Amino acid sequence: MKKFIYLAAASLLLFAACTKNDVQPVAGQHEITFLAANYATKAGITGSVFPTTEKFGAYAWTAGTAGAYFMDNETVSFVAADNAWKPSTTYYWPKNSTVDFVCFYPQPTAGLTVAADKLTYAAYDVEAGQMDLMYADKAVGYDGNVDEISDGTNTYTGVPVIFRHALAKLKIDLALTYNHKEEADGTVTDWEVTLNSFKLLGVYKAGGCVLNLSDPAATGVVAWTKPADAAGNHVWTNDGTLLTATERVATAQALVPGTDYNMVPETFILPQALADGQQKIQLNVTIKTKRNGADFLSETFDITADLRLASLPAWEMNNVINYRISLAPTKGNGNGGQPIDPGNPVNPNDPDLSDVEITFDPAVDGWDGVNVVTHLNI
Repeated sequence: MKKFIYLAAASLLLFAACTKNDVQPVAGQHEITFLAANYATKAGITGSVFPTTEKFGAYAWTAGTAGAYFMDNETVSFVAADNAWKPSTTYYWPKNSTVDFVCFYPQPTAGLTVAADKLTYAAYDVEAGQMDLMYADKAVGYDGNVDEISDGTNTYTGVPVIFRHALAKLKIDLALTYNHKEEADGTVTDWEVTLNSFKLLGVYKAGGCVLNLSDPAATGVVAWTKPADAAGNHVWTNDGTLLTATERVATAQALVPGTDYNMVPETFILPQALADGQQKIQLNVTIKTKRNGADFLSETFDITADLRLASLPAWEMNNVINYRISLAPTKGNGNGGQPIDPGNPVNPNDPDLSDVEITFDPAVDGWDGVNVVTHLNI
């Protein structure tokens, strides 16, 4: 950014009457722009570069404005010709006032109300939207664009815009743990496993949340305080409506070890607390067992599993949750009953099934003693 230096000295005043002062303004020097690209590297925050193909919304406040806002729900987009993020109408920095900014994505966001100290999401349906709802840290007390930075290709200046994710993301993969076992006695067991259906059940899809601005006098920072439930989980308040329990398997799928089958691709979901018996998956599988090459057993049944874990009580805001479901063709997980270690996967051709091997426990019941008193007449 160019800087003008003005010199004032007594000797120069002698030339004031005969010297023409031609000060050329730098185009856009005082125009308000936004810094929404790669600012994370400067701020020490990890994240991705905001795409120049997208747009976001902006509100702004300053003292002395005729209305409630300095910027009232403006649309900000990247202007390639100026190499800058600009609102749809041009704004200039006030002479002697600072400006506060709050930005959000997408523009518009259904059900979002923005105030200087509060963000309110109401009646938002993730199933209908499937958008990455984001809100930016409040930029407080700016009186000009910040220093320029570079992402390696472009150089930017502007109001810093650091977006946070308001929703959560869910992804579920399924894997077959093993399908072959050969014993020392020569017995060979093979399992043919077919996934007939897969459903995601009991997931809340709609609701709202409120983010309040923290008190900088108390905390030392200006930040949005996320909503929290009684357990302290950063979740939304759901309205009780559920995601449609859509079938995730188009046709019956034969499963083989070593392949991850994606049941739920990365999907935006409502942040929510998890409860036993509420959010769950339901599979229908057919398992055919062969012993020494001959058909031995065929089972078709449903499996239902809760998605709540002791280590995962909630799907919280700004979290990406990846489940990897390990499916075993017997009651053994293939690791001798011990938890499966992702870094040391089960051998699909030699699982440890010692914990589910059928054994017998023989015992002989004691004799019952019977005392009989009788008389024989001979």
